[in-house]
Amino acid sequence: MAADGLDELDEQATRRRRKPGPPRRPRETAEEKAARLRAEQEARDAARQKRAEEEQRRREEEERQRAAEAPEGQDQDEEQDEEQDEEPEGGTRKRTKSIPFYFDEVNEEFLWQIAQEAAAQRERVPAAAVLRLAMRRLQDQMTPARIVQELGGPAATTGKKGRPRR
Repeated sequence: MAADGLDELDEQATRRRRKPGPPRRPRETAEEKAARLRAEQEARDAARQKRAEEEQRRREEEERQRAAEAPEGQDQDEEQDEEQDEEPEGGTRKRTKSIPFYFDEVNEEFLWQIAQEAAAQRERVPAAAVLRLAMRRLQDQMTPARIVQELGGPAATTGKKGRPRR
């Protein structure tokens, strides 16, 4: 122990030094990362299972409706068609090709109104999301046969054929 008190000053200085706190975003350990990935995979699997169950219930309900409407001889043919439409065993389908979609003026104006409303609420709503929502609602409300019946018939033509001449 020094008589001049230097040791005491050193002790006070070390006590005053700032000690770093815990990190704001600690690194994830390998076990934590594995647990998080497992939980995410389980959540995806549960959602996929739920969608599959809902799809199965919807198909069964459609089958009951068809059976009630159709004569008895047609039931077997429809069951064979549905078996061919099922997904592959892996549960994944090939990605569908992109399909261009051209809006008419009324639909384009409605999309602009949606974009304005989204901007007012500081949201971002792309046109593709609007089309997906419309398709889901259409699937819920109508069967493919009903859509074909609604849109079927002769195509509207202008009467002119070919490229216009000068």
